[in-house]
Amino acid sequence: MITRSLLLLVLALFTGLPAAAEPDTAKPWTRWWWLGSGVDQTNLTRQLEDFAEAGIGGVEICPIYGAKGYEDRDLEFLSPEWTAMLDHTSRECARLGLGMDLTTGTGWPFGGPWVDARMASHSMVRFEKKVEAGGVSLELPEGGLECLRAFAASGESIDLAGRVNNRRLTWEADQPYDILGIFTQSPIQKVKRAAPGGAGNVVDPFSSSSLEKYLTPFDAPLSTLTSPPPRAHFHDSFEYYGADWTPGFLDTFRQQHGYDFETRLPAFYGHGQPDEIEEITHDYRETLDLLHHQYLKTWNRWAKKHGSLTRNQAHGSPGNLLDHYAVADIPETEIFRHVDDRQIPMLQFAASAAHVTGKNLVSAESFTWLGEHFRVKPSALKEAADFLWLGGVNHIFFHGIPYTPEDAGWPGWLFYASTHMGENGGLWRDLPAFTSYIHTIQAELQSGRPHASVLLYWPVHDVWSKPAKELPLLTVHNQDEWLQGTPFHDVAMELWNNGIACDFVSDRMLQSASVKDHKIQLGGRSYDVLAVPATRHPVGSTRERLDELSQAGASVLSLDGNPDSGHGGASPLLARLKTLGIEPEPMTRHGLRFVRRDTEAGQCWFIVNKSGKAIDEWIPLTVPFGSALFLDPSRVDRHGIPRIRDNKIHFRLQPGESRILKTSNSKTFESEAWRDFLPDRTLMTVVGPWTVEFIEGGPDLPADISEWGLRSWTDFNDAAKNFSGTARYSTTFIGKAGAAALDLGEIGETCRASLNGRSLGASFFPPHRFEVSHLLRDGENQLEVEVTNLAANRIADADRRGVDWKAFHEINFVNIDYEPFDASDWKPLPSGLLGPVRIIGMSSD
Repeated sequence: MITRSLLLLVLALFTGLPAAAEPDTAKPWTRWWWLGSGVDQTNLTRQLEDFAEAGIGGVEICPIYGAKGYEDRDLEFLSPEWTAMLDHTSRECARLGLGMDLTTGTGWPFGGPWVDARMASHSMVRFEKKVEAGGVSLELPEGGLECLRAFAASGESIDLAGRVNNRRLTWEADQPYDILGIFTQSPIQKVKRAAPGGAGNVVDPFSSSSLEKYLTPFDAPLSTLTSPPPRAHFHDSFEYYGADWTPGFLDTFRQQHGYDFETRLPAFYGHGQPDEIEEITHDYRETLDLLHHQYLKTWNRWAKKHGSLTRNQAHGSPGNLLDHYAVADIPETEIFRHVDDRQIPMLQFAASAAHVTGKNLVSAESFTWLGEHFRVKPSALKEAADFLWLGGVNHIFFHGIPYTPEDAGWPGWLFYASTHMGENGGLWRDLPAFTSYIHTIQAELQSGRPHASVLLYWPVHDVWSKPAKELPLLTVHNQDEWLQGTPFHDVAMELWNNGIACDFVSDRMLQSASVKDHKIQLGGRSYDVLAVPATRHPVGSTRERLDELSQAGASVLSLDGNPDSGHGGASPLLARLKTLGIEPEPMTRHGLRFVRRDTEAGQCWFIVNKSGKAIDEWIPLTVPFGSALFLDPSRVDRHGIPRIRDNKIHFRLQPGESRILKTSNSKTFESEAWRDFLPDRTLMTVVGPWTVEFIEGGPDLPADISEWGLRSWTDFNDAAKNFSGTARYSTTFIGKAGAAALDLGEIGETCRASLNGRSLGASFFPPHRFEVSHLLRDGENQLEVEVTNLAANRIADADRRGVDWKAFHEINFVNIDYEPFDASDWKPLPSGLLGPVRIIGMSSD
């Protein structure tokens, strides 16, 4: 596979541009909305420097609508002025070691003012009319005539397209007929959230020639860059709404299926035998799948010409998601609103597409509408990030951070549908603790090779054959309509719940598979078995391919029905896998979920306790090992050798806690023994008195407070109730030196701590615990804790006072239900150090 490094080297040789170093993809990147493209060099540099300092690894630029009152700063998309800002950004990113991606357009989906009706997306208008024998004169729908035929009860059909003049059919029928036709409308959609200079029609997603014309205006600006080109071009999820036809469809259909689509219109309209209806429905969708696949390949080739990779969100497409994800160099998935284990297979589509085609990076749009604006808790961000990694992601993109100029005032420029990760959202001050957590985990998940024993065939043909009046779109939001509840999903979930890693495979991908030593080879990886779930519409060519693989020595399991949950014993699927030496991972019985990478030395496991309870167990691994090492990804300096006996490892994990485990047979890890925090072993409680100083934030800094107890600062007074920012809690206590940890209890919401003048670091999500064995001393100890809350209380106060901070074009600002945003009735979120603050013991493992 051609790499970006090679692309940049070739580009540097032929253009004289400097070859930039590869950015750190293990750090989280962010979508960076350029509102109105109203950017300038000073503010671009300032914000990029802030990103680098916060531990963000790169940006994805997405130009969108602007802010009211700042229209004089707007830059026309792709204009020389806009291109100069892109060039400056690229240059500054290179200086700061950041990456830069670029949406191939503004807003979403692809489109712009140069997209005329012929290039634009098309929708199908179905026409159906019964006529009797005799003279026929019918007014026809507006739009382009694609086909018009008369069908008799005998099966005879007549092409009537030549009898149409000025939208009227004139014809003498010799018997009763059903007249069926297809007309098309175009354009049907405008670019959503377009930036200045980017408004216009959406391009036809089934036409490579239209896409080539769409891409032409990008060529000149990209070729004038004096700095490195975008690392990757980005295509958002398939939201070409209403697009279900394209000029040239009939010719492509005939070439692909060997018969004329228009001769089967009755079945396409739902008349006739079920098998006939399913066949034409399937073939129609398969043709659109081919056309969109070619569209994506055209985009990918164009990006390579400019020295860039591609990132694509294939979900939403009506086609084979595996194949469409696989076209991109970096397949990208997303989560929306909530985290649900049943969505793991949805994430695995993108991961599988990367794995079986030999690609390493799997990205994700992360935290979109995870909660209401300004109220998303860091614990929810941690849970969502863990969930993405368990689904195969290893390259997280925040969704996101708006560009905002320094003079915009609080809360600055905002995007309507995000978890705001920027400087005014309440998550920024201690964000480096979260970006460090992400960086630690993703560095491991981008090393080695993804582990999977099973290939699971996805029978997309069952989806394509299901009759529906509208073209089904395979989105993140409607998984219950096309994915969940299917035999395929049931098998995928059974494998997931038993810790048996799998990758999905499509018909097209299977054509590239080979067999060596009884293992299936794909994308440079080996799989022990290919599992085929029950399918209503097996494809002949795929059955032949499965037979070929089986005859070559591969293990192919045909699953005739839905897998049994196996109450009281192993399910049929697990029993069959056991005969091949594939066993469930024991840790899953305790509610632990994991993703594993194979390295030269052994294995690396990212493990999360999803059981909802504390775990204190000796747990074996299915993989033999000689030595092991624990890493705490939330505390980069915390690591150690776990207790091991009989191929079992001693696990102590609190609910939601995550851990990195490294195992090896070839080397011995050098570290001290691992020691767990013991929250049930309280050595002492720090009771105060506490001095509370409000050190930064607004709308005003409340007066200092001194008190013995710990409570939400919103209970202090009105000024504190409306305050969002940071307060410093200080106290002294009489302690005893020894092995111990500081447990801060409940925090609203993030914190930094120091003991006896030495920093303990920051904590972004619970549990907020720090080892203090090296700092705790006999006698008096000085403790300081700086706590930052979310921006919700200040936003609520602003809305109660009628402050006009919602000033954006287009949708302006809406709540999670897409209604006008109003926080005036919000109750204050608990804020500050809530405790109890304790000194707790540590294990002697």
